[in-house]
Amino acid sequence: MNKKHYLCTHTWIGEKEKLESLAATEGMTDKDFFDTLSSDKAECIQHWMGQDDFFFCHWFAESEEAILKALDQTGSNDRIVTAAYETPRFVSKNALTGKPVINPFSN
Repeated sequence: MNKKHYLCTHTWIGEKEKLESLAATEGMTDKDFFDTLSSDKAECIQHWMGQDDFFFCHWFAESEEAILKALDQTGSNDRIVTAAYETPRFVSKNALTGKPVINPFSN
């Protein structure tokens, strides 16, 4: 199965779970962080977190289920709620190709 790009929005189930999540990453390197959120079928490739209730990740995965399974391996599904959105159009200024962008509404 081919991997596709997904944008995920996450939020904590509660304050206790938020503190547990933050404690679990204390002292973790960026490499360790991404290695932890990686499997054969799903890998987190970008992550954004501020001080608000929501945080965001960019996943390259076979399916939404593969993302949830990768999160489950870390115990994250017990602490966060995840909404995953497949995003056929992924462009990055850090990886320009000169190719036309994908129209996600065309078949």
